[in-house]
Amino acid sequence: MSGLRRRPRWRAGGHPQGNDHVVRQGSLVIPTTNREMVYDSTLERDLICIAATHRDARALREQPKAITYIDVDGRERNHTFDLVVDLKDMTRLNIAVKPAAKVASSGIEETLELIRATSTKGRRETFVLRTGYHITRARAADARLILKSRRMRDDACIAEVGAVASRLRGTVRIADLMAATRNDGHGFMAVVCLIDDGVLDHAGPGRISADSAVRPARKPTESHRGKDTP
Repeated sequence: MSGLRRRPRWRAGGHPQGNDHVVRQGSLVIPTTNREMVYDSTLERDLICIAATHRDARALREQPKAITYIDVDGRERNHTFDLVVDLKDMTRLNIAVKPAAKVASSGIEETLELIRATSTKGRRETFVLRTGYHITRARAADARLILKSRRMRDDACIAEVGAVASRLRGTVRIADLMAATRNDGHGFMAVVCLIDDGVLDHAGPGRISADSAVRPARKPTESHRGKDTP
């Protein structure tokens, strides 16, 4: 970035910390679809945000139709998953959400095994459990920031920042990229949009912020594809 004229530094504000175990009902609107989605806890809310911003996701449904399975006594049972994510590879991810402390007492892992045994769709449909260990505060904060950037999207500003970003050959702090382009809130959101668009990869450390770094996006290999599912 040497030789570029630097502008006065701008600092991004802090991100809320949130609580993985708080039960708080509510709803949020996904900017790209303008669809309101309801949730029953902060864990569910954060998972919706993470899934909505995931590059492999093409559609989301909360509280879908119950799935019927056979229990250990041979009786029919129903289970309603918290979120269903349809992926671009045409597979479906059925997600149960539980606080980690309640996994054992809820019996959810045994229920998922029974559902998998009953399912007839093979690899086209998977059934998984997500807790606060997967739905981390950092992932949720980044996802909320990306959703905010979609609402504030400014294509002219993105093009301005993207023109400089296209010349990057390695890792650079977001603050330094902004200093060479738009050193304000619009510039920061433009960088977030470029991450969301797959032009840049966030390289850390920590959450997306002016002090974290980005690099030109790398095409995922088959060995890494799908490892970072919602």
